[in-house]
Amino acid sequence: MDAALVAAAIAAPILLAAALVIATFLIARHAQALAPPAGRFIEVDRARLHYVDRGEGSVVVLVHGLGGNLRNFNLLIDKLASSCRVVAVDRPGSGYSTMRSGEQPTLREQAAIIAGFIQKLELNRPLLVGHSFGGALSLALALDHRQSVRALVLISGLSQVEQVPPPVFKSLEIHSATLRWVIAWTLMAPLGKLAHRATLEQVFTPEPVPENFDVDSGGTLGLRPESFIAASKDMIRVADDLAVMTPLYASLTLPVSVIFGREDPILDYRAHGERLAAVVPNATLHLIDGAHMIPITAADRVADLIRQAAA
Repeated sequence: MDAALVAAAIAAPILLAAALVIATFLIARHAQALAPPAGRFIEVDRARLHYVDRGEGSVVVLVHGLGGNLRNFNLLIDKLASSCRVVAVDRPGSGYSTMRSGEQPTLREQAAIIAGFIQKLELNRPLLVGHSFGGALSLALALDHRQSVRALVLISGLSQVEQVPPPVFKSLEIHSATLRWVIAWTLMAPLGKLAHRATLEQVFTPEPVPENFDVDSGGTLGLRPESFIAASKDMIRVADDLAVMTPLYASLTLPVSVIFGREDPILDYRAHGERLAAVVPNATLHLIDGAHMIPITAADRVADLIRQAAA
């Protein structure tokens, strides 16, 4: 074979990989420019946590879901801050919260970090509100750090082991750390940007995707490689923690409000809402109109239920 052709055959994949890495870097940089940090930072254990703190009164702590960030709660923060002190935090590895070690903590390790966050800010046993994956974290915190919170509100909350991940999260099911890193820094951002609208439509279906979701609710931050890596690790490891947690739910004595949209296609309310409410002694199930993203699409109704729990 001609030496020039050999050189070209070797150079082509190298140049393609370099182009993908550069594209990933530029997409991530643009995402952060659209949705920059909105609050303050605090060091807790091994983590540097990003959070916002608004309002006065009874304390409500908000924890977001898989691949999300605290901006997902912007509407709820606006509605609750007039009567409550609202603290929304980026989970470790999500949004602008980072781990000093660079290693993504497990669900129960994240719960321990959030418990430390609550203690460090002297929030005095707040109402803890978790959406989706944040609901699982809230349950873990209530089980492992029972004196840290006085009540839970779980919105579209993950509470049971999912044998098969929801289709919209299938791309996160990567068990090889090396392959996950390679995909995150080459293919994920360019392909994710092309499929971004379709992915959001799956997350919100059957409701429409709100205008300016990428900026106002931080949706664009999910295109960063570090966000993809953290979300992938969260998804593939959460089943192990949930398998240990589910037999313990009956031991919870604090009040638990469970809120689900009847049309949620991602986490079925019968499996994750009714089943949980049936075993937790002081749990109340609220079914409302809407799907998985009700903190955004049904913010008024969800805020009302959070206020009731806070009271």
